[in-house]
Amino acid sequence: MMAKRQRSACIVGAGGGIGRATTALLAEQGYAPLVLIDTKESGVDDLAAAHGGIAHHIDLRDPASVPNVFANARKAVDRLDAYVHLSGVVDNKRLETTTLDLWNEIMAINLTGMFACVQQADTWLVDGGRVVILGSMAGHAASKVTGPAYSASKGGIEAFTKKIARDWGPRRITANCIAPGPIDTPMLDAHPPERMKESMAAIPLGRLGEPEEVAALIGHLASPEAGYTSGAVINISGGL
Repeated sequence: MMAKRQRSACIVGAGGGIGRATTALLAEQGYAPLVLIDTKESGVDDLAAAHGGIAHHIDLRDPASVPNVFANARKAVDRLDAYVHLSGVVDNKRLETTTLDLWNEIMAINLTGMFACVQQADTWLVDGGRVVILGSMAGHAASKVTGPAYSASKGGIEAFTKKIARDWGPRRITANCIAPGPIDTPMLDAHPPERMKESMAAIPLGRLGEPEEVAALIGHLASPEAGYTSGAVINISGGL
């Protein structure tokens, strides 16, 4: 009997809180090779060493550099089964204090950078592959803590995911967006405590989500068993 081929995966934004939990889960599930992409400062090299992955550095503020990163990644991994995009930055400015420079930076990293990466993953993904992209509850609900640039970027991610799900359907590639509420990661440190207290009070389950809970959803959507879920935006928000 022919041995079953291991499933490969690429995680962009692997060094963040959700990225680390997702990396650990996919490694435990036997994904290999595991391509981990993030900034050098994220600690992605140590993360790759800990989980037998391959690390690459990226700066999504410069979308023109993205093709080189993916070209280097493809030298070691010729076919990709699952692409997971988790990179992003947050802002919590009000409309009146959101400068054009801040708006452009948030869009460059969260939306344009995501587009540039997914575009590169297009010909790398096998037919029947999986795509999971990190959105946010802020993308379709009025967030108490995040700013308008962040909300707009995440709303764009939802629309983009639905579009590629339709376009890639004939290849049996699924594409889904997960929309977390507040998750217990260092990203929350950017928000004022009083705003976080208000946000926490609105969560029916009465607590923050854990990165491992988000990773579990990603793991399902990246799996062969999730072949009929596509174009979905799935909340993971404690009931918000």
